[in-house]
Amino acid sequence: MKIKYRVSKDKRAKYINALVENNFPEMIIEKHPDLIFVPGGDGAILHAIQEYNHLKVPFFGLATGSLNFLMNEIPFSELTNFLEDLKNDKISIQETETTKIKVTLTKEGGERVQVGQAINEVVIGSSLMGYHHFSVSSSDGSFNNFEMKGSGICVSTDLGSTGYNFNLGGAVLPLGSDLWSISGIVCNRYLSDILNTEKISIKCLSKKPETYVYLDGMRQKLKIKHDDIISLQRGDKVKIAFYNKKSFFEKRVDISSRFRKNS
Repeated sequence: MKIKYRVSKDKRAKYINALVENNFPEMIIEKHPDLIFVPGGDGAILHAIQEYNHLKVPFFGLATGSLNFLMNEIPFSELTNFLEDLKNDKISIQETETTKIKVTLTKEGGERVQVGQAINEVVIGSSLMGYHHFSVSSSDGSFNNFEMKGSGICVSTDLGSTGYNFNLGGAVLPLGSDLWSISGIVCNRYLSDILNTEKISIKCLSKKPETYVYLDGMRQKLKIKHDDIISLQRGDKVKIAFYNKKSFFEKRVDISSRFRKNS
């Protein structure tokens, strides 16, 4: 297996960087990998996916960060042997697949701008104290010019449903289900629904200047103005690899169980 190592700028991963540079330098310059190996936390693997997903190969995360939900736990003392075995196909990895949300901005005059693609969630709004006015429509008929006012709207993928969406009270979605969760953020109308991954259109009815689109928690440069429309559609497929996929699913079950009560 050909592996591409994404060198981390995080000081917590400096020992991992040094190990790879000394023992597996070919991984740093690999141009045609079968796997992307990423040290860090969940943020690191999200950045790596944005950078390398055009290669259409799985991403394997090594936990060295604060939030390691998507990462694999491998002791440093075992890492050299692990990488050697992984290169030589002596280790079987397991994959899970999700679909990004493709985001397009249609300006008032009709100009269309490709904003990007989100792996976890798309949030439209500004700050927690922000107040905006939106109209929501969906191609599956769940929403038809549904108007709401509040701090914002969150639309989450199945993979990202255990993140910000969960903290908003949104449903934890089964992986591979082709469903999205949509939740309101401090809003005047109840908004917490599950939709098919077809198309959602969110029109900005607010005339306030500070309205933004956030993809996976990262602010985009384009502001949303009055009468602009954000369209959300199915994007690219993403594969995330695990050494122990069962452990990952157990984490998801544990998160879901916080809402469940004993009888």
